Amino acid sequence: MKSRPDFSLRQIEVFCQVAELRSFSKAANAVFLSQPTVSEHMAALERTVSNRLFDRVRGAVSLTRAGQVFYEHAKRMLQMQRDAIRALDDLKGAVRGQLDLGGSTIPGTYVLPGLIRTFREAHSDVKVTIRCGDSSEIVEMVASGRIELGIVGSKVKRRGIRAEEIAKDELVVICPPGHAWAKKRQIEPADLAKEQFVMREHGSGTREAVEKQLAESGVGPLQVSVEVGSTEEVKESVKAGLGVSIVSRRAIGTELGAGALAAARVRGMDLSRGLTLISSDERTMSGISRAFMEHVEAQKGSL
Repeated sequence: MKSRPDFSLRQIEVFCQVAELRSFSKAANAVFLSQPTVSEHMAALERTVSNRLFDRVRGAVSLTRAGQVFYEHAKRMLQMQRDAIRALDDLKGAVRGQLDLGGSTIPGTYVLPGLIRTFREAHSDVKVTIRCGDSSEIVEMVASGRIELGIVGSKVKRRGIRAEEIAKDELVVICPPGHAWAKKRQIEPADLAKEQFVMREHGSGTREAVEKQLAESGVGPLQVSVEVGSTEEVKESVKAGLGVSIVSRRAIGTELGAGALAAARVRGMDLSRGLTLISSDERTMSGISRAFMEHVEAQKGSL
């Protein structure tokens, strides 16, 4: 019987990313490859297993029946690889090796880098990869075992996920310096309904927190005229006069200092949210991830 050629664990990793993100371009960003390279990996994998694994219809990617079956085995292959590396690292008794973390936009950009810097001051042999996405994507990465730890900007209540609030994050209204709100320290809740807003996409922890707080305060839904995919795009759109927005104060320090944006609170409303450290409570955590979790918990008061 003629044997099939082998596939690589790298191909399996890429396959799982495409399957979970349902996008070749998003998978390419997640694994730090170009989109053509991801397509080549998947074409080679399909040839190797002699099955079509994906359906591609008008830009949408979904698993075929064969792809669904293969995905279940692929996840176990990657988990076995992680378990083997973890077991060997734990035998060494030292905190070293690869630490894969996930962060939604605000914690991934403004919280994780500082935590990693102080962690590596004590453990210089650690190499770190940060995988970014919106809060829902990071939760999925932890749930599927792609990463062991993540920090997101939303509350997480999901079976199999351990969640711990580690910091508060203040959300403020931002506008261009020439806007009527620019010289106000506070604005009235009713004023929010009079403006056009630029907001992150659904799935963003910031948007989820804003909509929840507004609903609890009896404020109607915002008039969202522009929806974008990142906080940087929000800020640039507001600077360009496309509308106002609500963002984390952590994200606008430079712009406030330069006078490029103005910020205000909403009278009588607490728009703060929690930043949440998440992990799986169904999988054994590696020594390096346990050490980083303990480091984060020790820093809780200063984040």
